[in-house]
This record gives sequence, C-alpha cells and structure tokens, in this order.
Amino acid sequence: MFDQLPRLQQLYLEGNKLSGKIPLGLFKCKELEYISLADNRLEGILPKEIGNLTMLTNLYLGNNLLEGEIPSNMFDHLPKLQQLYLEGNKLSGKIPLGLFKCKELVFISLADNRLEGIIPKEIGNLTMLTKLYLYNNLFEGEIPSNMFDRLPRLQELYLEGNKLSGKIPLGLFKCKELEYISLADNRLEGILPKEIGNLTMLTNLYLYNNLFEGEIPSNMFDHLPGLQQLYLEGNKLSGKIPLGLFKCKELVFISLVDNRLEGILPKEIGNLTMLRSLYLDNNLFEGEIPSNLFDHLPRLQQLYLKGNKLSGKIPLGLFKCKELEEIGFSYNRLEGILPKEIGNLTMLKTLYLDVNLFEGEIPSDMFDHLSRLQVLFLGGNKLSGKIPLGLFKCKELEDISLAPNRLEGILPKEIGNLTMLRSLYLDNNLFKGVIPHQIGNLLNLEQLFLSNNLLKGHIPPSISNLTRLEYLFLSNNTLTGHIPITLGNLRYLKALDIANNDLSSTLSSSKSSFLSALANCSDLAYLSFARNPLISGYLPASIGNLSVSLLYFDASSCSISGRIPGEIGNWNPNNKLRYLALNENQLEGILPLSLINCRELVLLNVANNFLSDTFPHWLGMLPKLQALILRSNRFHGSIQVSSTTFSFSRLQMVDLSHNDFTGLLPTEFFQNLKALKEEVGHEYDLLSYSVLLTIKGLVLEFKIKVSMPIFTSIDLSDNGFHGEIPKAVGELRLLHALNLSNNCLTGPIPTSFGNLTALESLDLSFNKLSGRIPSELTNLTFLEVLRLSNNNLVGPIPSGKQFDTFEDDSYLGNLGLCGLPLPKECNNDEIPEPAQDEKDNGNGIAFIWKLAMMGYGCGIVLGISMAYIVFTIGRPWWLVRMIERDLRNTVSSWFAKKRK
Repeated sequence: MFDQLPRLQQLYLEGNKLSGKIPLGLFKCKELEYISLADNRLEGILPKEIGNLTMLTNLYLGNNLLEGEIPSNMFDHLPKLQQLYLEGNKLSGKIPLGLFKCKELVFISLADNRLEGIIPKEIGNLTMLTKLYLYNNLFEGEIPSNMFDRLPRLQELYLEGNKLSGKIPLGLFKCKELEYISLADNRLEGILPKEIGNLTMLTNLYLYNNLFEGEIPSNMFDHLPGLQQLYLEGNKLSGKIPLGLFKCKELVFISLVDNRLEGILPKEIGNLTMLRSLYLDNNLFEGEIPSNLFDHLPRLQQLYLKGNKLSGKIPLGLFKCKELEEIGFSYNRLEGILPKEIGNLTMLKTLYLDVNLFEGEIPSDMFDHLSRLQVLFLGGNKLSGKIPLGLFKCKELEDISLAPNRLEGILPKEIGNLTMLRSLYLDNNLFKGVIPHQIGNLLNLEQLFLSNNLLKGHIPPSISNLTRLEYLFLSNNTLTGHIPITLGNLRYLKALDIANNDLSSTLSSSKSSFLSALANCSDLAYLSFARNPLISGYLPASIGNLSVSLLYFDASSCSISGRIPGEIGNWNPNNKLRYLALNENQLEGILPLSLINCRELVLLNVANNFLSDTFPHWLGMLPKLQALILRSNRFHGSIQVSSTTFSFSRLQMVDLSHNDFTGLLPTEFFQNLKALKEEVGHEYDLLSYSVLLTIKGLVLEFKIKVSMPIFTSIDLSDNGFHGEIPKAVGELRLLHALNLSNNCLTGPIPTSFGNLTALESLDLSFNKLSGRIPSELTNLTFLEVLRLSNNNLVGPIPSGKQFDTFEDDSYLGNLGLCGLPLPKECNNDEIPEPAQDEKDNGNGIAFIWKLAMMGYGCGIVLGISMAYIVFTIGRPWWLVRMIERDLRNTVSSWFAKKRK
C-alpha cells in the first residue's frame, strides 16, 4: 500500500478496528512527519524500522495490542521527534536510552504498559519536555534526584501506579511551570516537602496512596492560588489541616481521606466558595461540625466525613447547599433527631447517616421531594417509629439500610413500588406482621435482610419471583408454614438463612423438599435452616447435588432423623465446605467416610444425636480441621490415630464428652495437636464467637467479634477412659480449658501440667487419680476454675497465686488432702498458705459451638462461631474477667455488614 507513496507526510488511521502488524512498507515513506495508528487492534512488536523515518515529528500508536520491548535503536535517528504516544499497549522491558537523544521531544506517554526498571535520569536531558506520562507501569526504585534540574518547561508529570519509593526529589520544585503532578499509588515516603508551595502555577496535586507521614507543612499552600484539586488520601499524615489551605480560593476538590488528621473541622473550609467535593473520611476529627461551615458553599456536591469522632447535631446550614448529591456522615457520634430539612436537598442521590447516635422518628415528610435518591443508609442508630410512607415515592432508590434500629410497625406494602431496589436491609428492628407479597415486585433485588424482627406468617411465594436475589436472610423471626420449594428458582442465590423460626418441611420428600430444589442454586455458599423444630425427615441423597461452592451448612436443632448420607461429602473432590453443623437432631448410624473429600473443613459439629461409631481417626487427614464436636452420641471404642501427614495438627477444639469411649488416653493423639503447642499460621478469617453461659439456670449470651487464635479446649469427660494421663498433655501450652472428668483415670496428675500456662479451666474430678497435687500447678496464673474433687489425692493443697482463690468444693471427696481451704489440717512440716475468695458451686464443663457469617457489601466472609461455654459454677466474676481479657469487642448482632 505504501510502496508507491514516497511523498506521504501525514497518515491518520486512528480509531478504527485495524488488526495485524504494521506493514514494513510504511517505512519506505521517508518524508513521513506524522503517523497516527492509535485506538486500533494492531499487534506484534514495534518495528525497529520506525527509526528510518528521520523526518518524523509525531508518532501515535497508543491503545493497541503491541507487545515486547521497545527496540533499543529505534530513536537513534529521529532528531525531530516532538510527540510520542505509546500508551495502552503491552510493551515491556526498559525505556531505551536512545529515546533521550530526541532533544525536540515535548510530549512522552508510555502509560499503561508493562515497562520496568528505574526511571532513567537521562529524561532530564529533554529540556523541551512539557508533558511526561509514565503512569501504570512497573517502574521501581527512587526517582533520580537530578532528573528535574533541566526541565524548566515541564507542565504535567504523571508517575502514578508504579512501585516508586524513597522521597520526592527537591529538584522537582525547580520546574516552576508545573501545573499537574501525580505521584499517587506508589511507595513514596517521608514528610511532604514544603517546597511544593513554590509551584505557583500548580492546579492539580495527586499524592494519594503512598507512605507520606508527619504534619502537612503549615505554609505549603500560601502561594498556590490556582490549586483546584488536592488528593492526599491514603497516607499517614497527622496533625491539623493547615489554615493556609483555605487561601486556595480556586479549590474544587479536596480529599484527605484515610490519614491521621485530627482536631476540629476548620470553619475556614467555608471560604472555598468554588468547592464541589470534600472528602475527609477516616481520620481523627472530633467535636461539632461548625455551624456556619456551609453558609457559603453553594456549589458543594459531595460531602464525606465518615469514620471520624464528630459529635453534636447536623448544622442546619448544610441544607443551604442546594446542589448536594452525596452526603456521608457514617461512623461518627452525631446525635439528635434527623433534620427534616434534609428533604430540601432535591438533588440528593446518596445519604449515609449510619452508625451514629440519631434517635426519634424519621420525619414523615423527609422524602417527599427526594425523587433522585438512590442510596439510603440509616442503620446503626436509635431510630424509632414507623417507616414514613414518603420513602416509597423515591422511585430511583437502589440501596436501603435501616438496620439495626428500633423501628416498628408492619412492613408497608408500598415497598413494592421501589422496583429499582438492589439491596434492602431491615434486619434487627421490631417490625411485626407478615412479609408483604408485594416484595415480589422488586425484580432487581439482590440482597434482602429481614432477620431479627417479629415477623410472622408464611414466606410469601412471591419471593421466588426475585430471580436476581443473591442473599436472603429471614432468620430469628416467628415465620411459620412450609418452606417454599420455589426457592429453587433463585438460581443466583449465594446465601440463605431461615434459621430460628417455626418453619416446616419434610426433607426426605423429593416433591416438596426445598433442600432438593436448592440444587438449582449453583452459587450457594451459605445455607442455614437451623433451629426450626418442624423440619423433619431424613437428609436425602440429593444433598450431594448442592452447590460445589457451599462453605456453610447448618441444619442443627431440627427434627432430622435417619443416617447422614454419604453423598454429603461428594459435592466435588474440590468442594469448599468449611462448616458443617448437624448437631441437636436424631441422626443415627456412622459418620460417612465421604467427609474425607471436604479438604477445606474447619468445623464439624454432630453433637447430641444418636450416632454409633468408632472414633473417626480418618478425619485427621483434613488439613484445616480446627474444631471436632462429637459430644453426646454413642461413639465407642478406643481413640486410634492414623499415620497421616496432618493427623489433627490444626485441631484446637475437641469435644468427645458424653460418649462410650474406652481405653487409654492415646499419647500420640496429644502429641499431634501442634496448633495447641505453638502458634500456627491461619488463612485470613473473621470469627464470631457466641458464648452462652449457664449460671445456676440463668443463660447469658456474649457475642464477640474476634480474630485468631480461637478459644482452645479439650473435653473428654463422661466416658470410660482409664489408665494414667499422658505427660504429653502438658505440652499443650496454648490450651485454655481441659476437662477429663467422670472417667476412670488413675495415677498422678502429671507435673508437666505446670507448663499449661494459658490454661483457664481444669476439671479432673470424678476419677481415681492419686498422689499429691503438683506444686507446679501454681504456675498457672490464668487458672480460674479448678475441679479435682472425688479422686484419691493426698497431701497438702498447694498455696499461693491462683490457688488462693479456690474454695473447698474444688477438692471435696479426696480424704487424703489437707490444708486450706479444707478443714483438715496438715502436719507441721508443710502447712499451706491461707486461702481466700468467693465461693462457687457445681462442677462440669461443656463446650458447644455455633457459627456466624459476616457479609461485606456483596461479598461473604464466613466465621466460625465456635464457642458456647456452659460452666456450672457459682458467681461468674472470674468468667467475666476472662471474657473481657481474651474475647473483647462484644457485638450486638451475629451478622455484621460493611457499609460504604
């Protein structure tokens, strides 16, 4: 095509769908000055023959599929080249040094490629350069210190999205004509140079997502009159906002998000009359929002103050900002009633007021004129009363969260008017009545949360119309009736929770079982129908057809009978099941060997059934198993340990109590519990422990959000174990609770128990242990509960430290013991210290585990709520201390959602 075009000077073919390689004949056109082949689908490597076009001034090859390295000699004979656009390809390697022989270069863009190495200092030789775009590559190392010394004409510098480190070179601030600087998304560090203030032509400064720290220089903004956009978010900046910033009267956009800035919000923000966007989220600002801050901000459109410590009321001046589209005040300490004046902001699209201290009713007319409203988050407050019907006039609404609050009344049928709705969070309120069938009109709905209310009646069949639904949570209500088989129509369903209701279903019926129908939901990851006592029948073989994505399966506390089907572990050899709870049912038979396919399994709970089997030693092959609960079944025989690679190495909770196990306590089993000996690495996970305490008939529930490590325990009580306690038990230094009571164990208490430094509860009662109580046990400074009663122990009771807190019921039934707190005195050669503390009564420790799931936006993070600890002891002072120390951050809801 180009062979007979010797005089061709300009070629414009950009913005088409051209493919293939650049024809070599093009480079015979020796008079070519201008080439533009941008925005096509050209591929291959850059032809080195480009270097033959010695008259070339402009080369535009951006946004194609070119790859490989830039030819090293391509620029050696292009002395007139002024503009070079190679952005948006797949070019790799380093920038060839020959490029810097092109002394006439004014504009370089190599952005959005895969170029690497350090940025060449030779860029500084291009004294005519005005614009340099190297963003979104793989450049690393420090920016050369002298790179900018001879670039007096530089106006735009874009280096964001690389791996650059070190400090900003001070030579940059010699470039007095700079208007745009973007060094964002790198690893730059140090304090912000005050010399930025010398760039009097600067309009845009982007330094976000780096490692800058310290205070913002107080005079940095004194001479930047033209500054329009300032992005400093995602650093470690501290101190107060310098007042000089508010001299920059042209500012349109400010983002200081995700830093450590503090103090009160400066009222001088109100001087920036051109301001449209203000983002100050996730800092340490406190105090009230200045009452006059918004009086002169008529153009303000976005206002985000989330995640600070702001208090007081929303200033009424805010509602003078008639162009406001987005308000974010979440996660502060704002209080009072919601201002009805919010309804004056007719341009409003997004309103985040969640997790504050707002109270009272939602103003009845607040939504009457908010026809553009798309997102409404009011959860985590103390709002009461009913949902105002005006809300359902906001036909553009896509996301609503009113959870948790104290809202009441029935769910209005007008909810069906919001046909654009994608997520609806009304959980953790006091709504009553039935779920309106009009909810089936919300055909775009993806998330529906109605848990923890007072709802009754049936699950409306119309819910099955919501074919885009991904999350359906109806748990903890008083819903009745049959579970609709049509839930299987929700093909995109990822999580279904209908636990804690009075719903019914016969699982074994292939025609009416919702469980069989859910096989259509190929993305189902979370399924709980626990604590519905009217769900009966046996688990069908079709359970094997459930999603291979299933992470959580909870069918506990129903009325399920029969055997556990072998198909339950046959979802796929690569299935992802992490939590399986079938406890509190009427299951019988054995544990299916197919569970060995569940390589991701973390918790298995089959407590309180009628299972009859030997110890499932083959579960030791599961590399991630942390909790094994077989309590209150008919397991029998001795505990055998398999010679596998893992063999329970991650196990941290073991409950085999109330079974018919016999034989010796196996030394090898305890030796394999590596996770109880040393800290082991865990995959990132969020765990929620629900701790139920039974104190003299009073049940207290503590819901605690914690991270690893979990509460560790071994409970082998109420079996028929005999022989001595293995010394290897004393190696489990991370163990919190040990219960071997009500067996036939003999011999001494191992002195190695003195190494169990994390132990908080020890129950060896009702055995045939003999010998003295080892003095080494006084080393257990966290020990809160000790039960040694009804054994054959002799000698003086150790004294000091925790032993001074135990009462006589810890030792009763040991006729040979002496010393306080028992009335029997010891011989004069060894008298124990006096004991002191409150009396607590009872004995026995049992452990039950539950699970909680945490949803983040549209995602899902599973948590294993392994814990309910039932201690039948006296006053719970010691246990409260234990919880406060080790399991902090009590939360009021077992399902936590991340809000924007």
